Amino acid sequence: MDLKELQNWVKKDWERKSKKRPDCHLQLIYLFEELGEMAEAIRKLSGNKKRKRLRVDLEGEMGDVLITLATVANYYGINLNNAISKTKKKITKRHAQGL
Repeated sequence: MDLKELQNWVKKDWERKSKKRPDCHLQLIYLFEELGEMAEAIRKLSGNKKRKRLRVDLEGEMGDVLITLATVANYYGINLNNAISKTKKKITKRHAQGL
């Protein structure tokens, strides 16, 4: 699934399940929450302590972050493919200047 497909799926899922969506500020808080859960998973995976049967789903946490980010992007009418392209160009230009 590419980013456009993800955004379309998220939009349709919201339309199917809820007529009233949380406002953009609440969605941003959800994004912070999901980022925190991803950070916790990374911390657990990177920890020095030996843990028995440590179950961490980093991939699932990253998926939650992407779904929430797609929701915020949809709220503001941002095409994530375009956003990535712009950022890629900016980074490429910055790295070329640093050489």
